[in-house]
Amino acid sequence: MVRLRFSWDENATDLMYLAKNTGTVSGIADPRHITSPYTTLIGTDGAISTAPCGTKGGDYFTLTLQLPRIARTDRSHRGDIEKFMRAYFPATLKTLGCRTAPPASPRPGQER
Repeated sequence: MVRLRFSWDENATDLMYLAKNTGTVSGIADPRHITSPYTTLIGTDGAISTAPCGTKGGDYFTLTLQLPRIARTDRSHRGDIEKFMRAYFPATLKTLGCRTAPPASPRPGQER
C-alpha cells in the first residue's frame, strides 16, 4: 500500500516537524535531508518534499509519501524511496504548473 498526501500552504512547511510527528498524516521514520533542488526528507518508510508552488491553494506545495507496510526499522528501501521522490515530485510540480518561486503578495483588492 502506498499513501500520497498533497497539501498547499501559504508558508514554507517545516518538514522535520511533519516527519517526526507521531500522527498518521505525515510521519516517517528516521528522516534525513538529501541534496536536491527541493527541500526533501527521506525516511525508512516514506518521504516528504516541498517546493514553492504559486497556485490558488497556496504558495508552497508539499507531497508526503508513506509506505505503511515497510517496517520503520527496515532501512533497505531508503534508496528506492529516494529514486521515486526524485522522479515523482518534479513531475508532480510540472503537472500542477508550479512556478519556481511563490508569487508576490497581491496588492489590496487583487485576487490570486
